[in-house]
Amino acid sequence: MIGFATSLANDGLSYLADLFSRIVNSLKRITPLVMGVACQSQTMDPPVVPDPIPHEVVSVPAEVPAVAPKPIGDFSITFYYVVTEDEVIAKPAKKRVPRVVAANDNRAATTAGPRREDTIDESDPELASIAPPDQTTLFDSACQPISDVSNEFASQLALQGTGKLRDGRVLNIWGHCRCEHSPCFKVTAAQWGTGGTGRQLQPFRTVAVDPKMVKLGSLLYIPLLEGRQMPGRAPWGGFVHDGCVVADDVGGGIKGTQLDLFVGRRGWFLGMSGKEGSHSWARSVPVYDGTKLCERKGRHVARKAGSI
Repeated sequence: MIGFATSLANDGLSYLADLFSRIVNSLKRITPLVMGVACQSQTMDPPVVPDPIPHEVVSVPAEVPAVAPKPIGDFSITFYYVVTEDEVIAKPAKKRVPRVVAANDNRAATTAGPRREDTIDESDPELASIAPPDQTTLFDSACQPISDVSNEFASQLALQGTGKLRDGRVLNIWGHCRCEHSPCFKVTAAQWGTGGTGRQLQPFRTVAVDPKMVKLGSLLYIPLLEGRQMPGRAPWGGFVHDGCVVADDVGGGIKGTQLDLFVGRRGWFLGMSGKEGSHSWARSVPVYDGTKLCERKGRHVARKAGSI
């Protein structure tokens, strides 16, 4: 019995030793493989991780630069305004007085007779002080009289195209007529008068043009005006110009490459034209199509918002 137990114990120990040996041998075979994989992982590039699915990108457009305006040409700029009757000083009438001329005077038109009477214009201060100024009657298109004014005012009114009488009425030139005096005029309710398009004149915004050169109603851009301080006060003057004007008027003396900028008042005209009414700074001025840069909203003409 004791021998059987001893044999069984020896067999168990032998089995355990054999199992331990197998485990050790297995570990010896696995270790180099693990170490090789570990070393290989250190020398290989890191695994490539795929990019995440990109979100939809919404591009915000940058400020679009303004399209370069189309050049129209080089123009000479003049200025016109509303002439008022009180601003024009009427010259006194000259009295025609007789003068005796000798028969042998070389200035005599004829030598018939020993003496003759000739008449000349002679400004006599005493007579001038009592003589009324020469007068002109202004007529409307139906040849109905509007007012009697001095010749000087009538001449300036025809030149400027718009004028204001002493009684406050504003007149616009109507055009040539068959009345006693031509041109004829019309009374307008517009403060500054109206242009050839029928639109009201706007100081520093309306220009008179030759329709053969510039289409009426066109927006124009004049770089020379941009940044220039306009004379006068708000709401009509006293602002920094942005270069935008509109061709709303015509004029009998406006031909070819000439622009006549409406400046409202005579005092503002002097402020724009320079010393002694010179326009030297406004000659040969580049003018551009202002469609891309300028806009008209009702009576207001200005630079488009966001334009460069």
